[in-house]
Amino acid sequence: MSYKFICIEGNIGVGKTTLVKKLVKHLRAHSLLEEFDENPWLPLFYLHPKESALALELSFLTDRCRQLNQIQEKFAKETIVSDYSLDKCLLFAQANLTKADFATYRKLYGRISTTIKKPDLVVVLHTSVEVLMCNIKTRGRTYEQSIEKEYLAKLNKAYTGFFSKEKDYVILNINCKTIDAKNYTHIFNEIVSFLKIKHSNKNTTININI
Repeated sequence: MSYKFICIEGNIGVGKTTLVKKLVKHLRAHSLLEEFDENPWLPLFYLHPKESALALELSFLTDRCRQLNQIQEKFAKETIVSDYSLDKCLLFAQANLTKADFATYRKLYGRISTTIKKPDLVVVLHTSVEVLMCNIKTRGRTYEQSIEKEYLAKLNKAYTGFFSKEKDYVILNINCKTIDAKNYTHIFNEIVSFLKIKHSNKNTTININI
């Protein structure tokens, strides 16, 4: 199979967008970058997570579906590289919502997700909470500075569990000790090499350490 729709995934602060931009330039592809800065619920969630979680997750689901539909219609036969996958909605909703709210959310997600084309490849970057905290501090987004280590650890666990199971696409898990300019080059080269491999089975999960 060829990889025409590629998603870069990972926890907050892992550097998804930076990697997408490098891959887009190399592959001469189209980029799809999440519009989270325009979401009014995100700053509120970090201040009042219990009260804002459901509204945040529903807004993200709506916005991501709109973006994905638009770009997939516009560039249906061309390569697209995104800094998120729609499955991110399900992962974060399960981590952030109450059991009752998540049960309702999952039914809605199940209906909506069938209208969105699945990615061919999802590359998931994994690193330590310490590295994530450092990156979050360095990039300086005001509303992110209140993120606690415990929350990032919870999401790290969610990412590990979610992307260790087979999906309807190829998964490349990259476990990184550090995330810096030198390591980005190494990660980039690993992905470019991986893209040359044609997996006949889409239900494939590969793990590498960097």
